[in-house]
Amino acid sequence: MKTVKKMKVLVAVLMISCLACLPAWADSEETTVLETMVVNNSGQKTKLLDTNASIHVITAKDIANSGQSSTADLISTIPGVVNQKSSSKTYFSVRGTRSTMSSGPQIYVDGRPINVGSSGYSKIDTIPLDTIEKIEVIKSPSPAKYGVNASRGVILITTKKGGDGEKALSGQVAAEYGSWNTAKANAGISGQKDRTDYSISAFAKETDGYRGSDEDIKSMDGQIGWKFDGGRIDWTTGYNKSFLKYSGGLPYWQAEADRTSSGYNTAADGSGDWVPPNETDENLFNTILKLDYDKNDWLVNSSVGYTRDHQEYSYKKYEYSASKSGNYVDDRVEDRYDFKASAGRVFRGETVTNTLIIGVDYSFSDFEQDRSYPYATSAVSAELSNDIDAEKEFIGINLNHEVAWNIFRLQSGLRYNNVSYELTDRTPETFSINYKDDIDWSISPSVNILDNANMFVTWNHSKYYVPLGYYTTDMGKNNDHTRPEDLDPESYNTVETGWKHQMSKAFNYSLILYYTEVEDKIVAYYEGNTFKGYRNGGTSIHKGVEAEVDGRPLSWLGYRVSFSTIDAEWDKGSAVACTSTGSSTKSTIDLSGKTVNMVPDYEYTLGLDFYPLKDTRYGSLTIALDLRGFGEQYEDYNNLYTMPAANFLDAKVTWAFKGFEYYVACTNILDREWDRISNSSGYPYTNSSRSLYPQDGRYIGFGVAYRF
Repeated sequence: MKTVKKMKVLVAVLMISCLACLPAWADSEETTVLETMVVNNSGQKTKLLDTNASIHVITAKDIANSGQSSTADLISTIPGVVNQKSSSKTYFSVRGTRSTMSSGPQIYVDGRPINVGSSGYSKIDTIPLDTIEKIEVIKSPSPAKYGVNASRGVILITTKKGGDGEKALSGQVAAEYGSWNTAKANAGISGQKDRTDYSISAFAKETDGYRGSDEDIKSMDGQIGWKFDGGRIDWTTGYNKSFLKYSGGLPYWQAEADRTSSGYNTAADGSGDWVPPNETDENLFNTILKLDYDKNDWLVNSSVGYTRDHQEYSYKKYEYSASKSGNYVDDRVEDRYDFKASAGRVFRGETVTNTLIIGVDYSFSDFEQDRSYPYATSAVSAELSNDIDAEKEFIGINLNHEVAWNIFRLQSGLRYNNVSYELTDRTPETFSINYKDDIDWSISPSVNILDNANMFVTWNHSKYYVPLGYYTTDMGKNNDHTRPEDLDPESYNTVETGWKHQMSKAFNYSLILYYTEVEDKIVAYYEGNTFKGYRNGGTSIHKGVEAEVDGRPLSWLGYRVSFSTIDAEWDKGSAVACTSTGSSTKSTIDLSGKTVNMVPDYEYTLGLDFYPLKDTRYGSLTIALDLRGFGEQYEDYNNLYTMPAANFLDAKVTWAFKGFEYYVACTNILDREWDRISNSSGYPYTNSSRSLYPQDGRYIGFGVAYRF
């Protein structure tokens, strides 16, 4: 950790905060970020300024000005949200809390869950950026408000809806072509008549990818809503079909020869087997019916949803050959059913206001995996241990209470969890476990000591129940050190204190300090250089500072600054990793005091928006520049190898004229080369080691959109 560097940055942030004493340079009619309304899972709407949590909001304006070409890449620019992407998939880790081979934050699109499959990975890579109205990233959410497994954070994505109240029909069509033979197109219409509104959108994308990792994505989303006195009913449905290639890692010698290679050769001299990328062919369908009611101090929110995910995953350890048995194909199907309902009331007195909400939620997943070895010459015994039938059931009851008196507020939440797993393979082996009577809670006092300012302290306790894939892996490995019955949920204890101040359109800021203790954190277990499953490794401590500043000081200039430090260290724990090239050589590593691997010590984003022309006879011109970067991070548990810091420059230029928008977007303008390295065991590198995952180089896209 670079303590001196952190102190310098913190001093700079505090100096910026002192500028709040200066008068605003200018004013603008545009809404600032802190004025943005956010919505929690119980349907309550709250101004971002008044939330007692670290919440980063990406508004429609931010999306329009961003040079990023995908939703996943845009979210990855948020400080404190670590992108642990190695192949073509994105894995978010909020404040470094994600463990290997699992989901990070829970992600919802209009209330529909997109964390599916045995590992709970999200489908964020297939969600089109062009259809999104707003993104909310809650870094330490209240478990009573946001449901089970919110411990690692929650990301709420709101798509564009029908009708703005002025047009009976509106719509847009857009297309973009860019680097790596990337082509994107989307179209949508929306409208409103009387109390009914609707929207329909379609999206398609094809790309060869920076490393030849082909992507072919098609999606359709539809929504219809009906307003009634005090509330509304919404029905939202989405279908996503995607084909993705996952390029494997490269050895050093091959990355130096060709960073864009999608496969690798097992020997530096070019001999051996050529290994092609893995492939996923997936169909995701989900639908949700929601009811929201808010009138006469009564609050009602409910929803019922269904998700079906069908995925065919092809793992390719060798080139296609009948003599090789390392390749396999998994056919995976998951059906998920979700229900939640809450009701509450606001009790108003002369000086005190009480809000009480009681809710219940239920989720049931039925997962099936069938494995085949189509290129093997004989039956493979591993097939039976990887043919899985599994069920997962979550039941929760929650209570949220808020009392407000003058400038003081006290928010509290309580949640009861009952979680059960049942798994069967075809060896046959069965495993079941039930976590009953687990209690999550949160408490948060706050005070508005200034107009448009909020100072708060929040204390959360919650559990993270591990995905099915951990249990199926440990069942298949059959190792005494990774028995599935010994795998416990992770426990999260978080304390946050923050200050948010909306001064004017020219200057608004927030400063958050956080401390999170993760007990029973999951680690990968190795014997020599051989992976043997997962187990609870110990306790890690995550702490740091998060600062955000934004404003529009002049009519032609806007700015935004975000910064986060992430000091993630093991308080106590152990892991097993190899210490020499001998395949059986191993030792127990004392993790105490070591840095959690794959977590940078800081992240930042600096953005400037220029508006040299606005609503002139020649149209409007917008120029957006973003400088972003992150600090050094360790590859392995033992802190033997490091990945260097990296900085990137992005830009977007947009010209709007008579309903048309023409733009040029560019990410990684300076073509910064950076590799993510996957080597948690710390095994010494050899010529055939394939741990380097080169990240995308410069992307330039040209697009046009028409809105009517």
